[in-house]
Amino acid sequence: MTIRTKLILWYSGLLAFIVILFGVVVYAYMRWTLIDSIDQTLSDTATQVIRNSRAFPVSEFRSPSDVSVQLPPLDVFQGGLVYLQVWSVGGEEPLIAAASQNIEELQTPLDLGALQMDMPLFRNVNLGDTQLRVHTNPIVLPNGQVIVKVQVAESLETVNQAMDRLLTIMGVGVTVAVAGSVGIGAYLSGQALKPVDSLTRAAARITETENLSTRLPWQGPMDELGRLTYVFNRMMERLEHLFGVQQRFVADVSHELRTPLTAIQGNLNLIQRYGADDDSIEAVSQEVERMSRLVNDLLLLARADYGGLSLDVEPLDLDAVLMRVFHETKLIIEARGEDIDVKMGRFEPVRINGNPDRIKQLLLNLVSNAVKFTPDGGTITLSLSNEGAYGVMRVSDTGVGIPEDQLPLIFDRFFQAESSRANTDIDAGTGLGLSICKWIVEAHRGKIRVDSQLGKGTTFTIFIPKQEHTDETHTHIVTSEVREAYQRMQARESQN
Repeated sequence: MTIRTKLILWYSGLLAFIVILFGVVVYAYMRWTLIDSIDQTLSDTATQVIRNSRAFPVSEFRSPSDVSVQLPPLDVFQGGLVYLQVWSVGGEEPLIAAASQNIEELQTPLDLGALQMDMPLFRNVNLGDTQLRVHTNPIVLPNGQVIVKVQVAESLETVNQAMDRLLTIMGVGVTVAVAGSVGIGAYLSGQALKPVDSLTRAAARITETENLSTRLPWQGPMDELGRLTYVFNRMMERLEHLFGVQQRFVADVSHELRTPLTAIQGNLNLIQRYGADDDSIEAVSQEVERMSRLVNDLLLLARADYGGLSLDVEPLDLDAVLMRVFHETKLIIEARGEDIDVKMGRFEPVRINGNPDRIKQLLLNLVSNAVKFTPDGGTITLSLSNEGAYGVMRVSDTGVGIPEDQLPLIFDRFFQAESSRANTDIDAGTGLGLSICKWIVEAHRGKIRVDSQLGKGTTFTIFIPKQEHTDETHTHIVTSEVREAYQRMQARESQN
């Protein structure tokens, strides 16, 4: 059963229930009102008869032997369709004492059962084909004795006819209301579910044609359906973006793997043809290492994407990590024979909750990137400072800089700057280093920023939240050791 059919059935059923319930209440209230009006008339008539009656004793030899009741003319009170009977109930059997002219031929009580009760009573009684409303009221003597009862009745034919007409009108009304509700419900549900149908057709087109650029137009208000359409369009934008990223990712991976594989294949062909030599073996070894780094980086980012990679954090002194990176960077540059000066700028103790291996990897990636784009005679500067709630690390170089139009792209996977800008003596890398840096920073609840000018250099700034409660004694000890090493390094540089 479709949602549209369910909505129609629910809407029609609910409306029918409400209409029927309302009709039952109206029917019951109208019948009660009409019968109450008749009861009031019967009660007033019986009261008038009783008030105009006289009771007096009949005695022989000055002792009371009987009571006589003098009744008024009953025809004065009958009015319209009101029937009157007066019954004597002092003997073993009730005897009729008087009756109105419109009921003189009837010799049986209007309500025999009510004559056996000593309280006023209203009851419905069937007399032949006619239904009567009968009110029985006793005439109570001063001594409390009841010897006469007045019965007043009125036909319910008018009430029954009126109620039958009302019931017919209500039946027709319910039928029309339910039929109308089905039609209106079908129209309204069709209009309400039209955007849902559009979503379904759009999803079907996407499945059939794989066209992720499909969007739904919406001209209505921003209600539930408007928000649904908006969310669908946003979802399609996100899917289109992710699909594009996936396509580029696959293309980039294929391209990055093709280069070392081609080099390996070429060197293996040379080895097979001419035999092994040191240069060919070294080239194969370098390409294998490059592929290994690429695969490891891809695995790292893939695990980070689906949440399978978590960081074990601990209290970490950034100044100690930065100092170790500083020494390793100098050794790397000396080993390569590069003429690049590595300096320490502002240096302050900072403690965070972090992973030491990942922070070191972050800094080494940035430093390697700086070395790659800094020509001989250039300078790379590392610095660390406290700025509000953050520990701020900066890696600056005096290299060739990054064009402004490429700055938003440098953290994309496999993005690489123009080869003409890089130091050609250094491995071009895989284009994943800055993507890994961004992930490491965000995993530490931080942020990374880049500022660059062509011909003047580039500065990467990393903001990482500081530890809220620092062990001041431990920080003082560690920082003192680092500060001493830093001072010894500056003294050696000043001597040189």
